[in-house]
Amino acid sequence: MPVVPTISVKSIIKIVDAAAALGIPAETLCATVPFDPASLADSDRRIPFSQFVTFYNHAARLTGDPLLGLHVGSRSSPQMFDVLGYVTMNSPDFGEALRRLMRYHKIWDDAVSYTLETAGEDVHLSFIYGVDNPVEELRQDCESTMAIIVRFARVVTGTPWTPREVHFEHAAPGDASEHGRIFGALVRFDMPGNKLIFARALLSLPLVGADAGLCAVLDRHAEELLAKTASRGAVSQKIRQFLQEAMQDGDLGLEAVARRMGISPRTLQRKLKEEGTSHQDLLDEMRRDLSKRYLKEPDMAICEVAYLLGFSEPSAFHRAFRRWTGSTPKEYRQQ
Repeated sequence: MPVVPTISVKSIIKIVDAAAALGIPAETLCATVPFDPASLADSDRRIPFSQFVTFYNHAARLTGDPLLGLHVGSRSSPQMFDVLGYVTMNSPDFGEALRRLMRYHKIWDDAVSYTLETAGEDVHLSFIYGVDNPVEELRQDCESTMAIIVRFARVVTGTPWTPREVHFEHAAPGDASEHGRIFGALVRFDMPGNKLIFARALLSLPLVGADAGLCAVLDRHAEELLAKTASRGAVSQKIRQFLQEAMQDGDLGLEAVARRMGISPRTLQRKLKEEGTSHQDLLDEMRRDLSKRYLKEPDMAICEVAYLLGFSEPSAFHRAFRRWTGSTPKEYRQQ
């Protein structure tokens, strides 16, 4: 089975804070995903990227701010990203900061890859999603990511850093003036890829307050974290395979999965915690993703989808699906 992209649970904090500032309590927001707010205290935890995308979209809907991701990104700071933020902001110049971003970004999330290409006097910084979500579902994170990069560039160089153009794959909103205000550049939508285009000369801008000695220490730490990230998820992947095999007529419980792996339920829980997840998280993630796929099949009845996902009755599936997406299976199918 393919590895499921994940992201640091700390990525949720900025969304929770933004929603709270707009009057939506963390408990209310987390209940719609669903997501346990206590998980935010586990700094090593990672969550499926699909859950993060759902979180962002629910937050935008509940706050009534369709540009929530753009606004969150425009108020971000490098320190919000822990080691990744500190190692980039202590690079000698902006070009080196981007190269560290491209090398170490999997410490934070492994759902996106970056490329940096020179085209004459311009540079194209692109980011590509390694997930199959429709581009409209990725709008909040995409606009946030682009705003974070521009905000980062302005903070670390101490200049009013401005790209020449900003490209988004998703469709334009009814009013794109806020995008123009935040980026200070030409913003294009419905483009082939997500990218920033800026002057090549900006790569040589020195970073304000960069510490070469500290950067060397952070590089070593980042390399260690990157190595751990590369080996993460072995147990989770096995469990996903077991769950998929048992989905229709097997036992999906923790004890049954632990038996198949030849370990105790407690040991399995510990191993999963080390990988930043849990048995219930993996089961919900698989059911959520499969349910969306099945509901796209017009000839498949909703009760059949419920059966295929291992639910005892359609009503249980309806309740779970509403928790995952904020809509009923029928409403989702009609979208």
